[in-house]
Amino acid sequence: MDLDAPVDLAGLTPVERTLLRLGVMEWERTDGDRETSARLLGYDDQRQLRADVQRLAGLVDAARPMTRRDCRRLLLATELAFASETLGWARDWEADTGFTDRDTSTVLRGIQERLAGVVHGSADRVAAAEPSARPAWEPIPMDADDIYWEPFHQRFAFRPGMRSWPAINEPVPSVTFDLAPIFAGSHPEFSAAASAVGSLALVAFARVLEIGTGLVVLDWQHQTFRFWPHLFACQQDQHWSTPVVPNGDYSIFLTEDMRTGTFGHPWEQTLCVFGDRLVPTLAPMLESWLPVKRSSR
Repeated sequence: MDLDAPVDLAGLTPVERTLLRLGVMEWERTDGDRETSARLLGYDDQRQLRADVQRLAGLVDAARPMTRRDCRRLLLATELAFASETLGWARDWEADTGFTDRDTSTVLRGIQERLAGVVHGSADRVAAAEPSARPAWEPIPMDADDIYWEPFHQRFAFRPGMRSWPAINEPVPSVTFDLAPIFAGSHPEFSAAASAVGSLALVAFARVLEIGTGLVVLDWQHQTFRFWPHLFACQQDQHWSTPVVPNGDYSIFLTEDMRTGTFGHPWEQTLCVFGDRLVPTLAPMLESWLPVKRSSR
């Protein structure tokens, strides 16, 4: 097999390219002894591997042709970083990349199937995409999420702070619910109530949004996501990458035009529901068991 032969990976989807880029970027880390991994990836040592990470990530981002050797490196680097604690950083994967284990497994399996011919030398381009389960949560790179944070700051006059209440100019219409009864419960009670709020929000999102419409999910000081409620609603094993009820930082679900969504305040312990369609759908479901703190309908 000619490992220096050029191969074409331009057919990878954006989320597949994002996963491979994040996977190889893990190898810029300096902690731990990963010399064995470096040699498996075709480098003399870990330092040589780290020096090549940016080049490999650039090939993925630009969807440029690359050698078969580099293709194999990208795939193996991602597999090791995600799956192995001995040779990679499995425990840190979700915190580092924003991809849950479940979504990573789904996307990675698709990549493996499509790149099989390339990595084994029987093809020189990525296989055509097969219908597959699309992840409901897609991380937005943290160096690219300003396109959402900046307009959010401007539109809502966002005032982050432990004593800044309310932290936004709440739109009209909106209803802000008091989450103090949820936070006052025991850990099992909190988990159950927070899950119930998330389930009701999911029902409302699925009702008011057109099928295929995604939301932008902002989590203060954490990973930003695109979220597809209809896909998520059909998953058997649901895991909220960012919960609707804030669990330590601001939790924000928004349509692309920012006219509809929810804003969770962790220190005021409130959830603001806003938008012409979401308020009459979600607010009545929450009003049956949560106190209303403010309302402008």
